Amino acid sequence: MPTLNWIGKEAVIKHHRDVPTRLLEPVAELSCGDANSGNLIVQGDNLHALKALLPRYAGKVKCIYIDPPYNTGNEGWAYNDNVNSPEIRKWLGEVVGKEGETLDRHDRWLCMMYPRLVLLKQFLRSDGVIFVSVDDHEIHHLRALMDEIFGVRKRLETFIWRTDGNFDNQAKIKTCHEYILAYAMNPESFAHPNVVDPSISAASKLNRPIIQNTIIKNGSKNPISAIELPAGFPASVESADIPARSDTWPHYAEPLRIRLSVLEQAAIAISGWSSKDILTDFLKNGFKPVIDT
Repeated sequence: MPTLNWIGKEAVIKHHRDVPTRLLEPVAELSCGDANSGNLIVQGDNLHALKALLPRYAGKVKCIYIDPPYNTGNEGWAYNDNVNSPEIRKWLGEVVGKEGETLDRHDRWLCMMYPRLVLLKQFLRSDGVIFVSVDDHEIHHLRALMDEIFGVRKRLETFIWRTDGNFDNQAKIKTCHEYILAYAMNPESFAHPNVVDPSISAASKLNRPIIQNTIIKNGSKNPISAIELPAGFPASVESADIPARSDTWPHYAEPLRIRLSVLEQAAIAISGWSSKDILTDFLKNGFKPVIDT
């Protein structure tokens, strides 16, 4: 898998191990309620906070959402991690400027993000998921970084969400969206939700309680194979006699006799099936409807 390289990467790959583990000190006057509620608001450097929380919450967190600096040059963020590397130490305390003002701003951002993402991964439990907001300034770098740390196959989705944007400006292209990267420890454990995209038209088959497929909606565009249609296979007509044929899909090796809307005798059908697995499941299910992903 291709990986991303940048100034200071070697110095921060193991930096999370060098961060000291500190004890969290409760501050009564800042308490928002019951001290035994189980909720925490931690004030301080997030890298130190993560390291302090890790012994108690490692492998126990189901959902993480972070909103890091987008590195637009307008946030005024500074790289302050105490990394023992000459090339990084010169960044300490320097506020990152706009593109062209700070030529290594993307390197600093990646060095800041790497150890935090490594620690955050350790918090997630087996069904955990992490969401990270970002915009065009770092989306390409962040995705490569998270692919490396979490794994490409752990990526759930790159969500695009519409923001209010700035429609009053006179930019050549109006930008009114940002991104949320989602990675899961076990993406295969996520079930398909019982929702339909609101942009889908009302006439779409997705809005029907049952989607009916037919074996004649196939052809040579898919790999050709033979399937035995058992006696009792349902038909959309009450009665019909279909001769053996090889000029129209599906091909039939013998005539088909349909009475009372079912096939009277088993027959071999040959075609390029677009949904062969679904058809096979339908046959195994005794001609009862099956669930399609």
